[in-house]
Amino acid sequence: MKPVVVASFLALALSACGSPSDEDVLTEEKIRASQSAPELPDVQLSENPEPPPAPPPPVEQPLDNLLDNAVEENEILAVAEGPIPAAFQDRWGTVPADCRPGDVVGNGLVVTSDAIMSRESVGRLKEVVEDAPERFTGSFEYDGVSRDEQLVLTGSSNTLVRIAGNQRYVYRRCSTARPAE
Repeated sequence: MKPVVVASFLALALSACGSPSDEDVLTEEKIRASQSAPELPDVQLSENPEPPPAPPPPVEQPLDNLLDNAVEENEILAVAEGPIPAAFQDRWGTVPADCRPGDVVGNGLVVTSDAIMSRESVGRLKEVVEDAPERFTGSFEYDGVSRDEQLVLTGSSNTLVRIAGNQRYVYRRCSTARPAE
């Protein structure tokens, strides 16, 4: 019984393939049409296949800034002289939108040589408690209230863990991978 079922299935499968369509059949008319196709023109090869050099780019003229409202490219530069080590100084974010240029937005954080700035507040460093490689603890003043905060660098110094008031916050360094805006 198995051979009959297999043979029936094979016959059914082959019949489904069908015969060639009319487009696939080569007729005398199609042969004549292909023989009467125009001939390609002769192409002369150049002795020098290299294209001529591109013209030099135009000299850019500086734009006049009549309003004196220039925008700095990198508004946060690490300053080695401050009490907070330069490795911590940067713009930090929890999501890509926090890294947009301009004011601190969302959950973004800016660490400068002597302050920590967020969207809600600015903490000014009053005292250095601990300064070790990839770890900084300081006493910061926020609107007259002092609290200790610890900053820890991990992930090749591209991740900042901020420990403040028994809360732990994790940020990514914005300058290492700029998000699409």
